[in-house]
Amino acid sequence: MPQSPTTKWTAVLRRLLQASIMLTMLVILAGSIVRMTGSGMGCPDWPTCFGYLIPPTEEGQVTWSPQTMYVQGQMIVQNDTLWVAQETFTSSETIKRSHWSAYTRHSYAVFNPVHTWIEYLNRLVGALLGIPVLLATAWTLWRFKSHPKWALTMLAALLFLGFEAWLGKVVVDGNLIPHQITYHMAGAFILLGLLSAVYRSVSTEWEIHALRAERAIEGLQSDRQSAYRIFLILIALLSIQILMGTQVREEVDILIKSFGLDADRSEWIAKLPIGLLIHRSFSLLILGVSFYLYRKTKGLGGLKVRAAFVLYALLMETALGAGMYYFAIPRFMQPAHLLLSAISWFLLVDGAFKSWLMLRKV
Repeated sequence: MPQSPTTKWTAVLRRLLQASIMLTMLVILAGSIVRMTGSGMGCPDWPTCFGYLIPPTEEGQVTWSPQTMYVQGQMIVQNDTLWVAQETFTSSETIKRSHWSAYTRHSYAVFNPVHTWIEYLNRLVGALLGIPVLLATAWTLWRFKSHPKWALTMLAALLFLGFEAWLGKVVVDGNLIPHQITYHMAGAFILLGLLSAVYRSVSTEWEIHALRAERAIEGLQSDRQSAYRIFLILIALLSIQILMGTQVREEVDILIKSFGLDADRSEWIAKLPIGLLIHRSFSLLILGVSFYLYRKTKGLGGLKVRAAFVLYALLMETALGAGMYYFAIPRFMQPAHLLLSAISWFLLVDGAFKSWLMLRKV
């Protein structure tokens, strides 16, 4: 059976949203890897990297050399200072200060090619994210009259993505000011929530027109109502947990600055404030509510599947959190811990909107 125009339209939008959601999770994962490796200042400027569109790979590209052409905006490191070329020129046998000005937005002046490319790949994934988000926004604006809520939500997501990009620049210019890093990460979760909400609504319409919608079972309306409320409660609880986790992470960052990225971490847990214990215990509450949701969605088809995946993701996330607590915060566990938070967040938002749409009989 050939697809109707409506089915084709929603199918394309659905694919764009799937790509946007996957790339948003990759951005969250990449950002965590940047923090895990201490690569946040691998590119000391934004949006370029040492003045390059494609970042340097060796030290000779960021140091001064005679008889070398430098392009306006290109950076070099000399005497523990970043210098910016004021014009395009070819250097003589001695350096001329008139060709250069000191970079004044921060005092960080270190070139580490590994850190540079980790940070660059983080930015690259963020730039790639902009493509499907922009296309999905244009796609919904084109059909604004039929789906104004989709269009307005996607426009909000696009503007939020632009704000996130600007905040990324602020973070770099401020040499990784702690609270700004947290705001940057929280913004990524808000963006993921917006995309997830539109995705569920679009998918529901696509399923209806493609004759693949889940069949409504009579007599389960109250169960769906209960599931919807529990999904919302879990979203609120996970939001609080994520915010508490960012506070713990900021305290770990302070210890990293004090003792070094590769220092022995065996005594660090004892140095962290009581917020860590609250964060740890709060995870048990979330697991309990998640298990209750799983039991409450019995017989609800797609909601049961989502509740199961939420429970599994939260169990793995909690296990990783326990591993970090009892094994001195291994660095490799941190990105996986955050990625599972993002996956749980997506599943909860998706489940909440699915149950709400089922209640509305969309």
